[in-house]
Amino acid sequence: MNSPTEKILTIDEAANWAKELRRSGHTLAVTNGVFDLLHRGHVQYLMEAASQADALLVAINSDAAVKQLKGPERPIVCEQDRAFMLASLKCVSAVVIFDSTRATSVFQAIAPDVYVKGGDYTEETLDREEHAVLKAAGARFSFIPFIAGRSTTTVIKQIRDGASPQVLADRRIDPILSRRSIRRFQLRPVGQEQLKELLKAGMAAPSACAKDPWFFLTVTKPELLKAIAEKLPNGKFLAEAPACICIAGDLHKAHGGELSYMLQDCSAAAENILLAANLLGLGGCWLGVHPREERVKALQELFALPAHILPVCCLAIGWPAESPQPRTRYRDEAVRFL
Repeated sequence: MNSPTEKILTIDEAANWAKELRRSGHTLAVTNGVFDLLHRGHVQYLMEAASQADALLVAINSDAAVKQLKGPERPIVCEQDRAFMLASLKCVSAVVIFDSTRATSVFQAIAPDVYVKGGDYTEETLDREEHAVLKAAGARFSFIPFIAGRSTTTVIKQIRDGASPQVLADRRIDPILSRRSIRRFQLRPVGQEQLKELLKAGMAAPSACAKDPWFFLTVTKPELLKAIAEKLPNGKFLAEAPACICIAGDLHKAHGGELSYMLQDCSAAAENILLAANLLGLGGCWLGVHPREERVKALQELFALPAHILPVCCLAIGWPAESPQPRTRYRDEAVRFL
């Protein structure tokens, strides 16, 4: 296959092509994704993916599936154009378009030797249905880190802001102004490494006399996310989020054993986590728990917490499926310069 259009195959054509590859003793790597607004991060990832086997097949979501995954504003580039640009890359051997949020049908038809995915995933956080099919096929798993700061979300932000990357970089408080509450998330898991990065940011927050009274309950199990959502009147959307970080405070560890210091420390940690999420391309939403006694008790019971550990708030965390504009609620009347 030489021209880009010749490299764009149906799933059946790709299955026959894969059989011919194997007959000639070659191995096949497969990766899948949206690949909207192709950028350097995508290309470097695909070059590394291609090195994992003799040939690389890229499976991309159809436009309809992308809308389900990433929201009504995506994709920016239609499926045929995305496929053509990918097929134009030397490192890509073939491209297929599949009309689903899962690539299960592709894996069943192709049975790759190697499955490649971005470093924000682990084998444990892959979709369970896809993982089962890949395991049954005997595929080897390979996870490749993305280039920091290279993402379609960043490109879209630059276009909307009408500024060059350097101008955006010079706006020192942009990560703060662009942090908005996100209540709609992509159908994409948040990896444990990303969650650890958020927790590191949370535990870098100021704390009265460095007592660090916070206690973090990090939840990714769907059934537990639903249980938390049921206990928070304004947090029903949490049931659809990939992750939740519930921040609790230990009164026994707080400075002077005082509730006020504990609440301040936990709130500072929560804001650090939300800002870090924004910097990593994630989104989050703060859901209040304390001082609503019924919510505090409900989460204490759910997590089997002792009476001296009080849930303060829950943070819904995930990859955004909405893009609210940066803003500030600055008001001159709320300020006095002395």
